[in-house]
Amino acid sequence: METESNLTAFENHDFQIKPDFREYFNSLPVHVRALILESGAEITSLGELMQIAEHLKKDG
Repeated sequence: METESNLTAFENHDFQIKPDFREYFNSLPVHVRALILESGAEITSLGELMQIAEHLKKDG
């Protein structure tokens, strides 16, 4: 599921430049990071990122 292009696409997201967003995103399992990037979701806060990540972790 993970591709290098998906994970490097993270560099193009606005939330990548914020250290707390970046730290949390990088702590997530690779498949969750890939799903977030593939979703194209517009994430504007750390709370949103955490909610999305927790939902994706539960779904497997």
